[in-house]
Amino acid sequence: MDESLQFQNMDSWKGGGGSKFGLSFKQIILMHINRCVLNGSVEWHGGYWNEVGHNPTTRTYIHNSREVYCNSIKMLRALLLAYFDKKMGDRDEELKEEYDEKLEERSKDNEGQVNDATRSKWHEYKISWHIKLFEELVQLSKRLNFFEETSADEEF
Repeated sequence: MDESLQFQNMDSWKGGGGSKFGLSFKQIILMHINRCVLNGSVEWHGGYWNEVGHNPTTRTYIHNSREVYCNSIKMLRALLLAYFDKKMGDRDEELKEEYDEKLEERSKDNEGQVNDATRSKWHEYKISWHIKLFEELVQLSKRLNFFEETSADEEF
């Protein structure tokens, strides 16, 4: 009796338990890229508390849409990190150095003082930086053929 242990190829794994709704890693990446696009396609605003009603007043926190966008890009990077090729690794390092330099420059310029103008300038930079990172991650996904269509046979 052969009791050898076999592992699934993670690139083609579609979940377990016999569910027809299992997702492959490529599908997860495509869904997350779509989430990044949706998060980046809204009017950006800072977080705030929204109060509705009188006695009782219901207070609900509305998320900072800029941070939601940046965080979705960070999570896409985390998902793809193990798939980085040399080109993406080099570009990721360049972008990280650029971000760190800008962050250090911001700290020196502000000397602990943050006002609306400096905060707005930082948000603008941070968004544009994350857009550059997103563009690189999409290009990596293309190089990895994550945008290939699967045939109907492979989905069931």
